[in-house]
Amino acid sequence: MRLVLVPMLEDKNTVLELARLLSRVYPGATVEAVDKEMEPPPGSYNEARGQYRSEQILFAAAALREALSTDAVLVVAGVDAYADALNFVFGEALLGEGVAVVYTPRLRPEYYGYEPDKELFMERLLKESMHELGHAFGLEHCPNPLCVMSFSNSILEVDYKKPAYCTRCAAKLMSKGITVSKEYILE
Repeated sequence: MRLVLVPMLEDKNTVLELARLLSRVYPGATVEAVDKEMEPPPGSYNEARGQYRSEQILFAAAALREALSTDAVLVVAGVDAYADALNFVFGEALLGEGVAVVYTPRLRPEYYGYEPDKELFMERLLKESMHELGHAFGLEHCPNPLCVMSFSNSILEVDYKKPAYCTRCAAKLMSKGITVSKEYILE
């Protein structure tokens, strides 16, 4: 499996670090970060809300996946986004289609008035990337609150879950030919 990470208004070093982490999660995959940044799609910014419409970014990511001829694409976007009836999203994916986006602003401690904490930010980014990639690979939300596939409605729920798939979710990924490192599977 080939997974390509694409920055969109996000620091390229953050994307490179995430690629390194994801290559540990999915040891059988080729994980790479591209240098060229994706531009926000025209009309995706809602000025009244001060946010981007996630669906438009997701569809642009799907077109990018086709152009790159890759199994999966993850856009790492340094913008705040919303979807349908949700005030915000940490990320979004096209279920089973190899396309996902994560949004970094609300994963940063400083968004909530705390000091910057790169380690905490990267852990949150890894969790949400694993979550959205799980959807992109066909997984639904998991009822296990510790599983990375559990739904997160707040940053507290992101922090509560582990950067690991439960055994059931990991088995589903492996049945699709996606290897998950044992250190990223809940015991």
